[in-house]
Amino acid sequence: MRAGTLAAFCLLLCIPQPVLAGSTTLSGNVTTERAPDDFSNTTGTDWGLGVAHTFDNHFIIAANGKYYDTARTTDYKVNIDTSIGYTHDFGAFTLTGMAGIGQHFIESDDPTSFPYYFFSIAADIPIAKHFTWTALKLRYRNAFDTSNDYNTPEIATGISYWATEQTAVTLFIERDWTDGEPAYDGIELGFKHRF
Repeated sequence: MRAGTLAAFCLLLCIPQPVLAGSTTLSGNVTTERAPDDFSNTTGTDWGLGVAHTFDNHFIIAANGKYYDTARTTDYKVNIDTSIGYTHDFGAFTLTGMAGIGQHFIESDDPTSFPYYFFSIAADIPIAKHFTWTALKLRYRNAFDTSNDYNTPEIATGISYWATEQTAVTLFIERDWTDGEPAYDGIELGFKHRF
């Protein structure tokens, strides 16, 4: 019986299995936050890193980290999250939806951390050989415990310049809210490299 089980296991290892190859994208960005009522007033700088894998069946898994440095203070925040999603090419545009969970860390006079969830959707339109316009990117994010006051939606639009088929430079303009009030306007400069 034991020999038969071992033989069956070896046979399973030898049978070719379908491989979902796809592509992996590494990304990084820096965002300057500006006060919503005074664009000349810098309120913070954010640094982000991410990795995402898109399978051949168009499903996506991703992980991201972001460091938020609050201007003129020693306070900072860190977000680490993971997500899954799906992308579909309609020809004239590509629609990508993601859903994920993460942990928000605050380092201040009253340090704390809490888990959050988010949903996002983005519409990308190819406008030239080397350029893609992200016409609209929407995100809804909130803490599982709403007493943490982390209802922080975001809307953005931007452009990607693909210097090669694998590498792009990105520029986004965004607006973030906190609990219904405008929190900041952001200018994000980033890069992507896929392989």
